[in-house]
Amino acid sequence: MDEESCEGHLTLTRPYVDNHGAVKLADLLFGLRISDLSKVKEFVSYEDRNFYFKGVLPNQKNKQGNSTEDEFVLKILNHVDSQNISYVNAQNAVLLYLKEHGFVCPVPMRSLSDKLTMECELSSYGLSVSEGNAKIQKLPRRINAVRLLSYVPGKLLKDVRCTNDLLFNLGRYIAKMNKVLKNFQHAGLCDLVKQEWDLAQLNVLERYISVASQDISEFNLLQHVYKKFVNGVIPKLGDLDKHVIHGDLNDENVLVVPTQRGDSHEIAGILDFGETSDSYRVFEVAICMAYIIMRRVQQGDTHLEAIRAAGHVLRGYQSVYSLSHSELELLYLSVAARFLQTCVIGRYKQSLEPENLYLSQTCQLGLKILSSYNAFSAEETLNYWLST
Repeated sequence: MDEESCEGHLTLTRPYVDNHGAVKLADLLFGLRISDLSKVKEFVSYEDRNFYFKGVLPNQKNKQGNSTEDEFVLKILNHVDSQNISYVNAQNAVLLYLKEHGFVCPVPMRSLSDKLTMECELSSYGLSVSEGNAKIQKLPRRINAVRLLSYVPGKLLKDVRCTNDLLFNLGRYIAKMNKVLKNFQHAGLCDLVKQEWDLAQLNVLERYISVASQDISEFNLLQHVYKKFVNGVIPKLGDLDKHVIHGDLNDENVLVVPTQRGDSHEIAGILDFGETSDSYRVFEVAICMAYIIMRRVQQGDTHLEAIRAAGHVLRGYQSVYSLSHSELELLYLSVAARFLQTCVIGRYKQSLEPENLYLSQTCQLGLKILSSYNAFSAEETLNYWLST
């Protein structure tokens, strides 16, 4: 990936669309009639705009011939990802493929022109910095990809207690999904451009480490993790098989529902396939474990307790579709590298979009945990994950 492509993604800003504009887009492109405008709401998003609706699509009728109301999410992609329509189409194909195989996930609806992805020219806003002063400025209109997805009900994993049993079952669910995706192919996945979140392309972030570091200790920590991963993981990837993965299994992309007894929760589905790629299964597991560690700390665990708890995800995964010895050897550093990505990208993007508080939520926490995590040896940590 060249520097210009990376810069485009790191400096992108979300399209400017409010609730009213989203309702108009849903109507014009998909014919969606909103029943109650007061229930329209925007979901938090890192790079895109996502709006919740409840309404009726044309020709959407029940067996009695009556129009049926349903729930949807209008997803408006940022202008950089929107330039790669073949990759967006690949995401659509993954969602439909998983649905066919019994998995719960959002699926794209067809537009009035019978397309799953529409392209619209929309405005966006960016941050202009001059002589130390920052101000918001309107940017030129750009093309954005727009999709209407089915809404999947449930609670986000981040909103419930991440018990050890739930984490084990999460690992099993991810493994089952990966096993199904083993046979999935789509030419659009080969056109993936956005790689700042791809662990295999961590090198694109090296020059941003100094920008993201607030003091020398942060810089030394991030630089240490970066060098360990680039020298200890990247050279070994050529020995591993590639595989279609979700690529961003954080606790805001996993849905849960109460069990039948009502005293706990179970995995209900997976959201947001915007980072889907042909990559490595060890990264799928490492990414999920990194976010689980952060969530368990936020739920009251010490850093050590949270790091150990993430092992339940790994053991659940291993019980269904086990990683090889060669893959497991790369897991510890891959988890650390995900912490690095979260901190570096989050810090840099927040400097460009300071009003987007979502960007800064995990940066400071991630750095503190990474410091603790770095104090444990890879062998010690992996042995604990696999044995407890």
